[in-house]
Amino acid sequence: MSSAVPLFSVIVPTHKRPALLERALQSIKSQPAAVSCEVIVVADEANAADDEVCRRLLGPGDLHIRRNGPPGPSSSRNLGLDLASGRYVLFLDDDDAWQPGFLAQLASHPAILADRFVFFDCTIAAESRDVTPPRFLSEQALDLSQRVNDLIYVRNQLPNSVLAIPNRLIGKTRFDTYMRAYEDWEFLLALLDKELPVHVPLQGVIIYQAKNASTDHRGKSDGARDVNALLDYLYVYRRHPGLNASVRDQRVNFLQQLGVAVAGDLL
Repeated sequence: MSSAVPLFSVIVPTHKRPALLERALQSIKSQPAAVSCEVIVVADEANAADDEVCRRLLGPGDLHIRRNGPPGPSSSRNLGLDLASGRYVLFLDDDDAWQPGFLAQLASHPAILADRFVFFDCTIAAESRDVTPPRFLSEQALDLSQRVNDLIYVRNQLPNSVLAIPNRLIGKTRFDTYMRAYEDWEFLLALLDKELPVHVPLQGVIIYQAKNASTDHRGKSDGARDVNALLDYLYVYRRHPGLNASVRDQRVNFLQQLGVAVAGDLL
């Protein structure tokens, strides 16, 4: 890797989805070359097609790691964090993509120049993955400017792909590899305990959502709808107690909607 410290380290966890990975990496590599950026692709299983995509698209300042251990994005992201040398860390799931020119706009924003923790806007795009490449269906641009409020301590409102995190802020904070769902939310709350982010009004990431039943929803926290997800909610609440009575009451009401009664003083 280059001895110069890049402005951005982009961590891309992946799992045997070469066509989607290629789209994600192309969206990074099509950003203006003047923005210093290292890409760290971490695969949780060896796959020749993924290797070929990385061979074609990654440069000498990038990394492609095929790690050992159980599959899952948390361990892959953690390994990426251990290796990231950039002043800022960004995450991009292998099935998502960045808007053209986004990195240059972000790099020149006053909040980045001031080394602030920031979040930006996103577009949700629906697609069918019954064909390769996926077939576009629809999209909706979202303004996330009001998402950092008390409700973020009740349920997740910010995907980690809309965050630009100063490396100095991350420190030893890592994703909890024992969680079955919402590990990205717990990671965010751990960062919020240190510093609140500021909103940057840029459309940064396109978050693709598949609309066919056979799709692998790997790494998408909002896809978990089982007992493990409920247990993870309770786990997050215990690790990050409600900041005030309003948050605790909202947590009680939210759990009641899921069919669980828990006293507010435990949340």
